[in-house]
Amino acid sequence: MPCNCCEITDTTFGEDSAREDIRRYRKRGPAAQTKLILNAIRSLDIENAALLDIGGGVGAIHHELLEDVAREATHVDASSAYLKEARAEAARRGHGEHVNFVHADFTDIASEIPTADLVTLDRVVCCYPDFRRLLKAAAEHSQRALVITYPRETWYMRLGLKVVNFVQGIRRDPFRVFLHPVHEMDALLKGEGFTCLSLRRLVVWEMALYQRT
Repeated sequence: MPCNCCEITDTTFGEDSAREDIRRYRKRGPAAQTKLILNAIRSLDIENAALLDIGGGVGAIHHELLEDVAREATHVDASSAYLKEARAEAARRGHGEHVNFVHADFTDIASEIPTADLVTLDRVVCCYPDFRRLLKAAAEHSQRALVITYPRETWYMRLGLKVVNFVQGIRRDPFRVFLHPVHEMDALLKGEGFTCLSLRRLVVWEMALYQRT
């Protein structure tokens, strides 16, 4: 990702978007594809885990998992607005001291981040042009399991993302959304020592749970 990733992300995912997302989360709970991640992690029967949430947004994953699965979490995000809302929500829930919030492009500071039992990337791969660099760094940080969600490889998603990126171009917003080859992502993670335990699909999103073998 370019070196001005945080600047681009702060512009695209700003305060208005972050406030709307935290309001939606408080009213409705985690989004549908996030619920798939949570259910997948809980199916592993892991307790007292360290969690690394990459691109965690308003922090829905660690807000939920600190209730029963995780003892601590690291939340890395390139949007300062989303980190602000996530930090406030963690404090409201009494989990503030258990979460380390980092404003950065994860791949730029990966060497400074400790490994974790669980690594999650919810709707993150599609925001990153170099998915190989991102997934390799994420895999290297996972000791037990890694869970990702990404857009499905369907004709309507290909068309939809082309429209989204066309509009972004008209707005002169450098942020783009990517539909990366699922088989290449799967091969990369398997090459890093993981096995795919489960795969779930929604209309737009696909969730894959990987366990280190």
